[in-house]
Amino acid sequence: MKTVGFWRAAWLVARKDLQLEWRTFDALAASVVFAVVVLLVFQFAVGGGPARQLSADALVPGVLWLAISFSSVVGIARSMDVERRGDTLAGLFRAPIDRGAIYAGKLIANAVRIALLEVILVPLAIVFFNASLGGAWLELIFVLALCSFGLCALGTLFGAIVSRVGRGEALLSTLLLPASTPLLLAGVTATGALFRGDGLASVSRWLGMAAGFGLLYFFVALATFEYVLEE
Repeated sequence: MKTVGFWRAAWLVARKDLQLEWRTFDALAASVVFAVVVLLVFQFAVGGGPARQLSADALVPGVLWLAISFSSVVGIARSMDVERRGDTLAGLFRAPIDRGAIYAGKLIANAVRIALLEVILVPLAIVFFNASLGGAWLELIFVLALCSFGLCALGTLFGAIVSRVGRGEALLSTLLLPASTPLLLAGVTATGALFRGDGLASVSRWLGMAAGFGLLYFFVALATFEYVLEE
């Protein structure tokens, strides 16, 4: 299939998923609620206020990525549960479009959901823990996008597999979280460097690792998406 046709089909799949999300807000709402609960639990566990500034800067990266990873599991599982109930994934597989385009479209939709989650989550984490990012917002956006891409690449593939066996969030978390460990470690390390004011140059190897794993996961998932879902 031509590249134009591939990406047009991917966009149509993504638009369908996002339109469904816009009508229900089920997956995004579940992710946001879960993430906020995680932040609140940690905030009450360690306390807040200016006196905890240094420990907050050390704590926020880990808490932030913990909330992102687990709430992503919740969101992807909810979105795939909708697919399973409506049997829409099987319908897409019967459509005359590239199977890789189906994967790419769902990856785009999941990436948009996680990006919206992070837009809400990052400011809340900074406020809850009284942390300081300085002026490194663009660098943080880069780190979030880089590591979240790999997380979405894996989550989209595993979410589709889980939707076919009907095991839900438990199986998805069992598959996704261990496999995404390199991405989460890179995200925590790079985010921590920004909160400490060290800049990304000090963690360039971690960023390279995140990029490498993200691309690896994407191309492996793109190549195997059709075969792992064959009935």
